[in-house]
Amino acid sequence: MSISYTYIHLFDNLVFDSNTQYGLTKTNVPQYLDNLRELKRGIRIWPHQDHVNTIGSKWELAQSLDIIAQKRTNTARPTTRLLVDGENIVDEMVLKRTHSDAGEHVVLPWHLNRRNWEYLRSHLDVPGSQWIAQSYMEPLAKLGEWRVFLVGGVIVYTVHTLKNQDRNTWSWDIVNTFYTLEELR
Repeated sequence: MSISYTYIHLFDNLVFDSNTQYGLTKTNVPQYLDNLRELKRGIRIWPHQDHVNTIGSKWELAQSLDIIAQKRTNTARPTTRLLVDGENIVDEMVLKRTHSDAGEHVVLPWHLNRRNWEYLRSHLDVPGSQWIAQSYMEPLAKLGEWRVFLVGGVIVYTVHTLKNQDRNTWSWDIVNTFYTLEELR
């Protein structure tokens, strides 16, 4: 007797994003998750929903990167911590929602109208989401960010995201050459 499974790949943050592009809102996310649990009874879903939620969390990612930086590469990382509801918000910190995508829920130090608990609470519509505070890194705006995509432990490609200071936008390109860590320091 053979068993066949249908696999559904849920992309990072798809389930827990409340942006209208996905059609999910804080009103219908619970129903969506109930339907997903029912669907799991008849077919195999990969990756598991708990894994999608964990991997989609900036807090979980920051903790993993802190461990790698400290124990493997002995390099510095921006300070990242969970915010406690109602605490004083430090002016120099970048605020990020743990579950978001495409920079939708990032509050930079100069976004004064969003640096308050009324705004932050009104943007916690994703189940399990929280706000984190992270040190503002000026070099990010100047040097950009490199994102390395690995499949099976092999680098598939690297993307360099760079800020256009004049237009206050970000652009990206696939990278073919690299700086060493010494050159970046």
